[in-house]
Amino acid sequence: MSRFAPEDLEPAERRTHELLANVPPRALPLGFREAVMHQITGGRPTAWEWIIAAALAIPSVAFLAYQFATHGDEFVSALNNVTAAASAENAEAFFFIDGATVLALTLVGIASLIAAHAAILAPARRTAG
Repeated sequence: MSRFAPEDLEPAERRTHELLANVPPRALPLGFREAVMHQITGGRPTAWEWIIAAALAIPSVAFLAYQFATHGDEFVSALNNVTAAASAENAEAFFFIDGATVLALTLVGIASLIAAHAAILAPARRTAG
């Protein structure tokens, strides 16, 4: 193994590390980044992106706030279990994650991506000062 290899690799991980470490780095073609950014920022901002982002995010955030307000003690207990398990030798933490909560978090993430795209397309506002 190379001298740059981590010392804590398992035997099964070493072959993968050696394989990936032996791949030479390749530079991206000239203009690749500019072409990608031109495709992202090439369009004009549309209102539907903000509407879709709000339609996904607002109900999801409201649901997450309701979940935290009604089941906050369970959330705190689960967080304490995970923290205790992370600092202990034995990793035995029990917590329950509702499927609707996972879906709400996913929808907030998707809404964030749509809003980020809309924000990239929005013209930059400059202030004189």
